[in-house]
Amino acid sequence: SALIRAFEVMTDPAKAGPATICISQDVEGEAFDYDVKFFEKRVHYIDRKLPTERELKGAADLIKESKKPLIVVGGGVKYSEAREALMAFSEKYHIPLVETQAGKSAVESSFKNNLGGLGITGTLAANKAAREADLIMGVGTRFTDFATSSKTVFNFETTKFLNINVSRMQAYKLDAYPVVADARTTFEALTPMLEGYESEYGTLITELKEEWAAERNRLSKVTFNRENFDPEIKNHFSQEVLNEYADVLNTEFAQTTALLTINDTIDKDSIIACAAGSLPGDLQRLWHAEVPNTYHLEYGYSCMGYEVSGTLGLKLAEPTKEVYSIVGDGSFLMLHSEFITAIQYNKKINVLLFDNSGYGCINNLQMDFGNGSYFCEFRTDDNQILNIDYAKVAEGYGAKSYRVTNEEELKEALEDAKNQDKSTLIEIKVLPKTMTDGYEGSWWNLGVPEVSSQPGVQKSFELKQEKLRNAKQY
Repeated sequence: SALIRAFEVMTDPAKAGPATICISQDVEGEAFDYDVKFFEKRVHYIDRKLPTERELKGAADLIKESKKPLIVVGGGVKYSEAREALMAFSEKYHIPLVETQAGKSAVESSFKNNLGGLGITGTLAANKAAREADLIMGVGTRFTDFATSSKTVFNFETTKFLNINVSRMQAYKLDAYPVVADARTTFEALTPMLEGYESEYGTLITELKEEWAAERNRLSKVTFNRENFDPEIKNHFSQEVLNEYADVLNTEFAQTTALLTINDTIDKDSIIACAAGSLPGDLQRLWHAEVPNTYHLEYGYSCMGYEVSGTLGLKLAEPTKEVYSIVGDGSFLMLHSEFITAIQYNKKINVLLFDNSGYGCINNLQMDFGNGSYFCEFRTDDNQILNIDYAKVAEGYGAKSYRVTNEEELKEALEDAKNQDKSTLIEIKVLPKTMTDGYEGSWWNLGVPEVSSQPGVQKSFELKQEKLRNAKQY
């Protein structure tokens, strides 16, 4: 019955899987007289749940009453295959889109109404739009902590919520008007009901996109200098420490510049995977997915080490496409055993390893909240920075490997890697503190000690309490 239940979970759109079957070793060796009917073919039907007339009328009334509605695109848009219906709705009524991590690449980044990632790791454009909106339309989203900036990114005093979701529980979140139905069929039914309506955004959507495009362009051209470098993550490392990293790692490459170089160089239909560290934030803000469903990011639990194994899964699912694991050195060290599996069974994957010699994201959080740098830099017991040769490690495994420290070397390595018939690893030496920082509306409710003798921690606790006073409590 457990196996039958597993298939029920995996084929239920409201649960969306996955399912794990765990069998203990002694049971695996036992014999059992199964009923032959257990092995008969079963067909699982996944029917689209249609919205009721009441749900549609309520949703239409809310939209007609709003001046600046905003659509939050969640992963359910992908599952529903609602891209075309959503884009037609957005374009017809001049309503902007913002994306969760799961929803990114459901609609291509170049779509004129797509303002990019929302929340803690969101773009300036998306977070500004979230504050302007008087109606939030959540489509296939769970409204997680990251998407809502710990329930602070919206103006809950004046904003109404409309949720379209096949999961009743998710549809009820944030006191929304719930439409418990399939996203695509809902938009197909809703679109003709709003004839004559248009939002009051005017040119604001274009202005927000242009403002963010200029910032993205700046981040693509960050140049290090040894005298007065101003990193994206400020007031953490002195110029002397940054120079030390530049010397030991033999690099002046900024993380944002490297990432955008990759975005511009790999084939547009390539699929990327990422999971943990600072790179998911950079990707949600900066990555342009020009082909739908080419962005795969596990960020529900920030699973360090998922990047490589997830990329192997992508290759098994899409054997004709180039697949890329975008991973930090910390996550790579945590888990990369499936890199060996990919080499062993000739399933080509490309690992793009960003090496800043440390757990950079956790180090940022330590120092942002008033602590010093505490054992998240990869240093020896005599305080020397480690410079691990990951390219040599990959070569030892049997992969084609590269080491790059600037834009030109990275482009050459990426182009050569495309032509390889076996798995590759590109070790990208980057400077710490050169990932993106938070923009307007980016705040995360992290645990801060209420009692501390450190002034920085005391100040962080006071700021947290101030933020929580304006956050929605549930």
